[in-house]
Amino acid sequence: MSRDRGSVMPMTTAFVAIVMVGVFALISASQAWGERRHIQGVADAAARAAAQLDAADARRAGFIDPGAASARAQAIAAGSGVAVTAVVVDGQRVTVSVAGPVDYAFPAPGLPGSMSATGSAVAQVGIVTVGG
Repeated sequence: MSRDRGSVMPMTTAFVAIVMVGVFALISASQAWGERRHIQGVADAAARAAAQLDAADARRAGFIDPGAASARAQAIAAGSGVAVTAVVVDGQRVTVSVAGPVDYAFPAPGLPGSMSATGSAVAQVGIVTVGG
């Protein structure tokens, strides 16, 4: 029994270190998840904005101007710290790809430093309602 004196301190130190690593990994993973949701939301919002028809587009039978669609997508993404990497207009469907960095409080190995997402929307001519 006399040789067991002081063995609690190293075990406690190891336990606290393991718990701290787990907590830091959990915080980093939740930040990555939150950033993924943010970037996907920006991609969806940019696609919806790019698919909006202005008066000139509506007069041309509802076709989307790729330059105007790209400008609208860039305007949405600019305010959120996310970069638009591609805007593809295919008839009335617009697909917007965005990418952005992930700023971790506790960087963990294996978690991405940046994320990307793609959103798409279809332009509608006239008033579209949901429900009744």
